[in-house]
Amino acid sequence: MDYNPSTIASSFIIFGFDGMRGNFFYQRLGEQITIARKKRKLSQEQLALLSDLDRTYLARIEEGKANPSVKVLNKLSRILKTRMSSLLKGV
Repeated sequence: MDYNPSTIASSFIIFGFDGMRGNFFYQRLGEQITIARKKRKLSQEQLALLSDLDRTYLARIEEGKANPSVKVLNKLSRILKTRMSSLLKGV
């Protein structure tokens, strides 16, 4: 397998890990979480309590300023009664 720096850098860009595109990825994810939360008529505080997350961390996720783990996304999707793939739709 080829591990040259340009191949690795290209992989990071394709999967949204460069600065600009990574921000877009997290912003779109945050928008999807916000839409799902509002659809369930939950406040950030309520969702944070139900998911055992700090409200400010949830706010940062919704703003696209945090990188939630798969575990956190799974927890949020279960509480929001949606599939994780729905949260990632359009991302």
